[in-house]
Amino acid sequence: MSSLSRELVFLILQFLEEEKFKESVHRLEKESGFFFNTKYFDEKVLAGEWDDVETYLSGFTKVDDNRYSMKIFFEIRKQKYLEALDRQEKAKAVEILVQDLRVFSTFNEELYKEITQLLTLQNFRENEQLSKYGDTKTARGIMLGELKKLIEANPLFRDKLMFPTLRSSRLRTLINQSLNWQHQLCKNPRPNPDIKTLFTDHTCTLPNGPLAPSAVNQPVTTLTKPAAYPSLGPHVPFPPGPAAANAGALASWMAAASGASAVQAAVVTPALMPQPQNQMSILKRPRTPPATPGIVDYQNPDHELMKRLRPAPSVEEVTYPAPRQQAPWSLEDLPTKAALALHQGSTVTSMEFYPMQNTLLLGMGV
Repeated sequence: MSSLSRELVFLILQFLEEEKFKESVHRLEKESGFFFNTKYFDEKVLAGEWDDVETYLSGFTKVDDNRYSMKIFFEIRKQKYLEALDRQEKAKAVEILVQDLRVFSTFNEELYKEITQLLTLQNFRENEQLSKYGDTKTARGIMLGELKKLIEANPLFRDKLMFPTLRSSRLRTLINQSLNWQHQLCKNPRPNPDIKTLFTDHTCTLPNGPLAPSAVNQPVTTLTKPAAYPSLGPHVPFPPGPAAANAGALASWMAAASGASAVQAAVVTPALMPQPQNQMSILKRPRTPPATPGIVDYQNPDHELMKRLRPAPSVEEVTYPAPRQQAPWSLEDLPTKAALALHQGSTVTSMEFYPMQNTLLLGMGV
């Protein structure tokens, strides 16, 4: 395992300890074999929890690893055997002798026989070597001192008895630093990010959701038109109403007209005629088509409206270059010369400027 992976285990151990996951801490210590917790080991020995003592030791050494390890396991199992004899639990003592202590007979047969003979004594303290054996608590304390010396001398425990010096909550600090870095990489960082998970990288979402679609993509058919148009002079007003009504009236007029008479309709745009700044040319080229098929987005919405209001092809349009800005209009600026004559077979009854393009003069007849 790499050095960084080893250090990560220590960070996890610190986190588990701070969060009071006691069993998980010692299980990870044993499974990783990186840190032998002498405090935990001492507690288990003094409490006489021998199964837990050997289970924890097995994560760091085995009986036959070296002479130090063998001596450690022997002292633990001998104490376990003597406590069973002291409680007069002969059957339990025999079980320990057969299952736990027999392994040492291959190394020291005489010692195993001597231990077996203790079963024949009413009190194992009758043995000269065990005459100074006191109570259980004292005996455990003396044995623990011997175990510590053996563990410190055992090369398998080298560099495993000291926990690295770390600042408190080191793992949390690293995670916070990582989140701060992720927040700096956000395309739309928020002042107070709300981080709800560590399972995925942090990203700031837009506070108001996706942006609203631009108005330039709206269909031009949603535009409204004025209900009526005011008269410019004493002539008959231009007929109000929808475009369809205008087209129908003109079509009816054309059908009823005879071919004998001629009508002159002038469409005049003087070069010096002033024009409002917001007035655009009557003919506009479309921009790039919008996303909606079949809809063209024009620069001037009025142009599309004028196309829909345009009557039957009885009037032609002539467009001149955009005029220069001059003073306000006067009577002398009114058109006096016809630019084009159209023969429709009826007499002119009125003349009116086009409502949306004031430089266009329309002639009406019956």
